Amino acid sequence: MKAMKRWVGIVAIVAAGATRAKAQNDAAEQARDATRQAQEQAREAARQATEQARELARQIRVNVGVNRGGDDYRSGQSAIDRRDYDQAVKRFDRVINDKSTRADGAMYWKAYSLYKLGRKPDAQTVLADLEKQFPQSRWLNDARALAAEVRASTGQPTSPESESDEELKLLAMNSLMQQDADRAIPLLEKLLADPKNSPNLKGRAIFVLAQSKSPKARQIVLQYAKGGTNPDAQLRAIEYLGTFRSDESSQALSDVYASTTDPVVKRTVIRGLMVARAKDRLVQIAKSDQDVNMRREAIQYLGGMQAAEVDLAEIYKTESNMELKHSLIQSLFARQAAKQLVDLARTETNPELKRDIVRMLTMIKSKEAADYLEDLIKK
Repeated sequence: MKAMKRWVGIVAIVAAGATRAKAQNDAAEQARDATRQAQEQAREAARQATEQARELARQIRVNVGVNRGGDDYRSGQSAIDRRDYDQAVKRFDRVINDKSTRADGAMYWKAYSLYKLGRKPDAQTVLADLEKQFPQSRWLNDARALAAEVRASTGQPTSPESESDEELKLLAMNSLMQQDADRAIPLLEKLLADPKNSPNLKGRAIFVLAQSKSPKARQIVLQYAKGGTNPDAQLRAIEYLGTFRSDESSQALSDVYASTTDPVVKRTVIRGLMVARAKDRLVQIAKSDQDVNMRREAIQYLGGMQAAEVDLAEIYKTESNMELKHSLIQSLFARQAAKQLVDLARTETNPELKRDIVRMLTMIKSKEAADYLEDLIKK
């Protein structure tokens, strides 16, 4: 009987050991499963973050106009400034062949470059094509003036002195503006109206006017920003108008925005409003513009402006476009707006958007973010 009890005891001990071993194995397996799950979640989060970064980069390239056409147009202008006219012709040809919204401007500058290369018949052909293909273009006045210049100089070599003259003009107009603005301003106006002058020289002329405190100089910049001249001069003027940071200049930018359908001009105005720190005007565009791309552009710039967190959160609450909601989350993250993101996360019912908000919160070091993430873990 005692032997039997001993055997029963031994069996019980063995069974208990086996149970403990099984429990330990189960626990180890559960730990391994949890580790695998955590690794899978981390990989998925990394994949989603990568995809989101790629999409954001794509949006930024599209929204600020950094596409092939825009790049080639700017590269062509830079080539003209370097007097590399062969390269300028190649760049502007790409813009023309891509049928970019700036194709008419590219045709003008291609003709200008051909003229500088001494290829005057080719320049005349391009100018004639510009007038045929774009009969309503704002480049026509400049194109006709350049065509007259080409005709007048036919049979005459291009003067190399005119190239070095431009450098002297850049030095002279800066100095004269500082010494005698009333005398310099009419000269700068004449320089801007001359189609023979390069983009660099015209851009610098607008810059000099924009830096002046003279009401007359600022009025000229305002006039160019509102259009009526060639589009390149308008874009430069819009960029500089934002640096005035006055109610008048901000209103002028808004007026330009409302009067145009050109996306390049609209984007430049939005950047000008950002430079002018005209937050309320950007908020209005972000809320109500009919063009989703322009709304996204305004939302992204608000992400770089102080005290925009509340506005971005309010726009999010009434926004129905999923793509714009993601942009709003990105801009709130850019502002490190933990409080607003936490408030949105607590009320967001869309799983995809909530994951996006939580992902942003994991990258913000703040008590609000940490408290909310702890609450998620405890649920």
